[in-house]
Amino acid sequence: MTFKLLFSPGKIGKLKTKNRLVMPSMVRDYADENGMATKRYVDHIARIAKGGTGTLILEASYVSPEGRGFKNELGAHSDACVNSLRKLAKAAHEHKAAIGIQLYHAGRQTNPAVTGKQPVAPSPIQDPTEPEAPRELKIDEIKKLVKAYAKAAARAKKAGLDFVELHGAHGYLINQFLSPFTNQRTDDYGGTPDKRFLFLQEVYQAVRAAVGPDYPVTVRLSGDEWVEGGLKIKDTVAIAKRLEKLGADGLHISSGNYASYAQGKMIPPMAVEDGVLLPLAAEVKQAVKIPVMAVAKIRTPELAEKALKSKAADFVAIGRSLLADPDWPAKAKAGKHKDIMHCIACNQGCISRLFAQQDVWCTVNPACGREGLFAKPVAKKKNVLVIGGGPAGLSAAKTLAQRGHKVTLVERNKELGGQLHAASLAPHRQEWETLRKDLIRDVKKLKVKIQTNRVYTYEDMKAGKYDAVIVAIGSMAMRPRIPGAENANVVVARDLYEGKAEARGKVVVVGGGCMGAQTAEWLAAKGHATTIVELTDDIALEAPVDDRMLLLGRLEKLGVKPMTHTKVLDIKPEGVRVKKPDNQVTVVPADTVVMCIGAIPNDTLAAKLRYIMKEVKVVGDAVKPRRVTDAIAEGALAALEI
Repeated sequence: MTFKLLFSPGKIGKLKTKNRLVMPSMVRDYADENGMATKRYVDHIARIAKGGTGTLILEASYVSPEGRGFKNELGAHSDACVNSLRKLAKAAHEHKAAIGIQLYHAGRQTNPAVTGKQPVAPSPIQDPTEPEAPRELKIDEIKKLVKAYAKAAARAKKAGLDFVELHGAHGYLINQFLSPFTNQRTDDYGGTPDKRFLFLQEVYQAVRAAVGPDYPVTVRLSGDEWVEGGLKIKDTVAIAKRLEKLGADGLHISSGNYASYAQGKMIPPMAVEDGVLLPLAAEVKQAVKIPVMAVAKIRTPELAEKALKSKAADFVAIGRSLLADPDWPAKAKAGKHKDIMHCIACNQGCISRLFAQQDVWCTVNPACGREGLFAKPVAKKKNVLVIGGGPAGLSAAKTLAQRGHKVTLVERNKELGGQLHAASLAPHRQEWETLRKDLIRDVKKLKVKIQTNRVYTYEDMKAGKYDAVIVAIGSMAMRPRIPGAENANVVVARDLYEGKAEARGKVVVVGGGCMGAQTAEWLAAKGHATTIVELTDDIALEAPVDDRMLLLGRLEKLGVKPMTHTKVLDIKPEGVRVKKPDNQVTVVPADTVVMCIGAIPNDTLAAKLRYIMKEVKVVGDAVKPRRVTDAIAEGALAALEI
């Protein structure tokens, strides 16, 4: 299949692009504490540019220090940033990619732990996700911020970047001025749509004056904020028309703000359909003649081409997909789109880590943000055994083979993938199977020697001739010491998914972590009356925030009853005896009791192997049960050490 529109040249103002693919701005936290690009950041941008993306937009970069939203965010706030930005521009230009920068100020969507100052905003209205209310900006402060945007744009041009984008979306400062949800001013900057637009108008005009008439300036907007009293698509269309009249060279249509983030439409998670924001981009495109970029979970070349063909947009932004596979464009152009390592929209390694003020990883691509480390040559090629074919073992085998080692992968079960297939059976978790298939495809293409239905023992290792071994044999479900846990009506969640057990009638799920909540949803969707019993104060707390809120909403619709702050005392044939928060003891009726209270590592084999092998590495759940992101990263990093 060819993607003619996707790989046709494009134009943004007077800037010509080699194709219609865009890397949208994504904060990585790869900069240093002063907002300067590190070598890690430069290597990362170079790698994405090398993969064939036509246009790159550097992350939301603060124009003033109090506008920083993340600790290691890229800055454009001082003249010292010019050399930093120049390095990034050069990294993209070496691969013939156009590159711009998104200029922003977080406004109320930050906190003193990041900036050291009280947040500022058009009005002193606290964001529901932030710990401190902002103070209202004074007129002279607004004027200074307008100048700050202009100076930042001038720095971008001086650094050799090809364009700037003004961040007017996602509830940041420009969006805060535009929206009645956050702007309750009664002066020149608030009260009517015209007045709420004034700040963006002044910023645009100052930026245009700073960069000249021929330098492209685009604007990112939230098509809909998804909150009561916020901007709707009709408002955004009106703003888009104003910007076109002012001379903007392009529009980038996203949606949402922090208050609506949990609805899953700002950075759509696995449970939200692909291309969910395309209708918003299409409405804006119908209203303006300047180029429109569409964004948000456009994960396949087929969908990207369809968006262009239907004239929903002129450019397609594929952010997380480029973290997952920087060669996505090159593979699509060469007709090798079936070899793409797909973003699975799990949001574990990227946005969840970012909102925790950590550097961005990618679940499916452990080289993301570690490009320099993965590029280091192998000192000596070895014969390596990987025991365990789950995500950690597959990742280790893949990385070893990519680096030229001879690799044998041994798995005790018939199929590779560990718990990924079972995890994909829960509602809205189907992409875990996509990941499983992608990993298996890659290790097979790399000619890894695969042995399934094989239990590898200490004696096998003694007889083998391996230089190193990576143990990735996972974990086993924890079986609690609860009276009655051995009863016939008690099963382990993992056994349900693997078809080794079956639920009947009313079900009580013991354990309300992420897996417990998803298991409850799965069972309730099958028609079982389901109750979750959880000792702590809430359920699914370790899930990404958007995934969690969507999951809780689905559980409520299915009638799943969560019982938190509740202790299991014992299990009877008729149900589960529990102590509730008020110390009342009651029996929750159950025909089936599903244990979902975690896992313990399989770690005995590694200890034995260390007696006969000099180089033994243990990875994934065999160390400690955690997220798939950790398992895949750990498997790959262990491979780099061999």
